[in-house]
Amino acid sequence: EHKGVSSITGDCGFMMAFQVLARKIATVPVFMSSMVQCPVIGAAYDHKEQILILTANGTSLKPQKEVLLKSCGFHVDSERYVIHGCQDVPGFDAVAKGEAVPVELVQKGIIALTRKILQENPRIQGILLECTELPPYADALRATTGLAVWDAVTAADFYMSGFKDNPRFGVNDWQEEFNGEMAQYTFGQNLIEKDAALLVNKREVGTDVKADAVVKQRAIKAHAKAKAARKVRKLVKQQAVCLGVLRLDYNYPPAAGDTDCPGSYNYDVVFRMVPGLTFEMAQSGMMTYKVQQEFVKAIKWLEAKGVSGITGDCGFMMAFQPLARDVAKVPIFMSSMLQSPMLSVAFDKYDIILILTANSQTLQPQKQILLKECGFDVDSERFIIQGCQDVPGFDAVAKGEKVDVEKVTPGIVKLVMDLLSMQPNIRGILLECTELPPYADALRMTTGLPVWDAVTCADFFISSRKDNPRFGLNQWQNDWDGTHDDYKLGDNLTAEEKSHALNI
Repeated sequence: EHKGVSSITGDCGFMMAFQVLARKIATVPVFMSSMVQCPVIGAAYDHKEQILILTANGTSLKPQKEVLLKSCGFHVDSERYVIHGCQDVPGFDAVAKGEAVPVELVQKGIIALTRKILQENPRIQGILLECTELPPYADALRATTGLAVWDAVTAADFYMSGFKDNPRFGVNDWQEEFNGEMAQYTFGQNLIEKDAALLVNKREVGTDVKADAVVKQRAIKAHAKAKAARKVRKLVKQQAVCLGVLRLDYNYPPAAGDTDCPGSYNYDVVFRMVPGLTFEMAQSGMMTYKVQQEFVKAIKWLEAKGVSGITGDCGFMMAFQPLARDVAKVPIFMSSMLQSPMLSVAFDKYDIILILTANSQTLQPQKQILLKECGFDVDSERFIIQGCQDVPGFDAVAKGEKVDVEKVTPGIVKLVMDLLSMQPNIRGILLECTELPPYADALRMTTGLPVWDAVTCADFFISSRKDNPRFGLNQWQNDWDGTHDDYKLGDNLTAEEKSHALNI
């Protein structure tokens, strides 16, 4: 923390046993295992669907499961989570021996093992790689299974996204850019002499940093060469990732950063309005039979377009999360509130998460869904809920009018700064309303706290289907061309469907 890190993780899943201790000490998010993603992943799929958890050894997850149960009331039950060890995969025994892992050999075995498990368990719809030495195989699994894959890197990316400037909208040029260069590290580095003397496993390479650097450079060159060799292999490329957004029958001009603004995302997005699903109907949490049919049809239409995940353009749609999950095969995340369990587990039990919403009286349906569907209670002791209804200019949201972001930003910032002066234990901010992401960067800049919103939520789920260019299998997925299709409310509907809409 003294070095200014934004988040802290560990290099071994067994460190999850020390999650509670680490949270007590740290003020930044702590996530000692990729297993912290379980509650969020589970909430995105139907309760009849299963998640495969691959680990180094199938009998070693008990401490992690217990921490999740005690920290956020989440039970990793065997009915929903199929846990399988990779200890019998040829070459993977190098992990237990502390030796270099033959990635090419192991990759074939991991793929074969996963295919076998999927044949035996056809209800599996997503994969979580628990072991910190499994991410190198994530892309190969995405390419061969077509399923979403999460790992230690997607977890780190999620927590770091709470701190990072979003260059697509909001305040810009407030954060120094990463120069793209990683500092070299050798085992035992950054320890004072007294602490280094306590090391059980002494450095075998020697104490000459220059010698270590040479070894490191050779390893980097060898890896680059192997990576280049993999690139030339001809692969049948898959469609680039794409987000599906269910839109209300509600016409308004979205600002940059809004869920309904295509430019809010650095990947492709497809919108589909649900005729008859008005703001008022969503707020009531109940749909008519006819609108429910349209809702189901819209989800199936988006899936047919090949979307990687589906969200909604209004937090009230969280009431329809169970129905949407029952219909869809891809992850469903109808509200940014779905991120709540991952925030809760990363901070101490006495730390507070601030939830900003359009109106503080309207979150009850979402809280009930979270409690019922993934056993997570958004309790008042851990989460402070604050509405923005009194912020000057923000009333345009309720009126369905264009929001003057520049005018509203100072009011949002002041509201939060006033709350921080009264509640110094606030450690993170969650923006629930889909029209609040435009203010995320301003809050990150002025408070120094991590801020998560509907866009970080979408990014988290899309990352599980997206090629990671930094490692693993490459050239298996088409690149996004960087352009968003124009959309106006009512596009992608037939003439008959448009006739059922109320606000076109």
